Amino acid sequence: MPAAGHELRALLARRGPEVAGLMRVHRTQTNEVARCAALLPALPAGPLALIEVGASAGLCLLLDRFFYDWGAAQLGPPASPVRLRCPVTGPAPLPAAMPAIVWRRGLDLAPVDVHDETATRWLLACVWPDQPERRRRLEHALELGRAETPEVRKGDLVDDLPALLAEAPADAQLVVFHSAVLAYVAAERRQAFADLLAAGSRTRDIVWISNEGPGIVPGIPDLGARKGGMRFMLGRTRLIRGRRTDHALALDHPHGADLRWVALA
Repeated sequence: MPAAGHELRALLARRGPEVAGLMRVHRTQTNEVARCAALLPALPAGPLALIEVGASAGLCLLLDRFFYDWGAAQLGPPASPVRLRCPVTGPAPLPAAMPAIVWRRGLDLAPVDVHDETATRWLLACVWPDQPERRRRLEHALELGRAETPEVRKGDLVDDLPALLAEAPADAQLVVFHSAVLAYVAAERRQAFADLLAAGSRTRDIVWISNEGPGIVPGIPDLGARKGGMRFMLGRTRLIRGRRTDHALALDHPHGADLRWVALA
């Protein structure tokens, strides 16, 4: 890994065509499981049926397999290799028990196969080189994913989501969630996604949990967060019989490093 600009130039002089070919067939893709430390307090009570859009390798679908340290509380399997530390301020409803997850599925335009060494090497390569802790965390999460592989289907978050919604078990609370996804989707498709969830709620209640930059999710207030800043907006939208109720819950670091809860419930 080049440590400075002159080393990068030397590498490109030696292997420029190879690097160019790689860039033509790959795009940046991440699966930052530390965001689960913000997502977990936003989940409703179980039993839950989870659908993650933009799931990548689906590692965040394993959020009940991680150990969490929020400072004021800890939760999760003590022996878990994935240990998430996320200091919390504000009246966050930190769960005392892990919600029961009875069904989980992911959807992604280009799912990452956790059993494919080439695919996971690229996923690891997309972690910033000056953040070795993130890389180790991802390596441990991949180990868990290989032992218990979540199903992630190839598909679009608007065109292919209805089929997944229809498959979710009726006796569980349906939760659709995403983190750092809608920023890469055109504004009209974001609205189409919201409309699709509203339509789906006409036959069953849906909880939509979003964790995106300010101004990205239609209906979620930005709480004064600055666009381009290192803050995500954690939102929860309840959709019942086609009608939605939006709540801005918290501001959190894009890589799950901290959480500032602002909602009172």
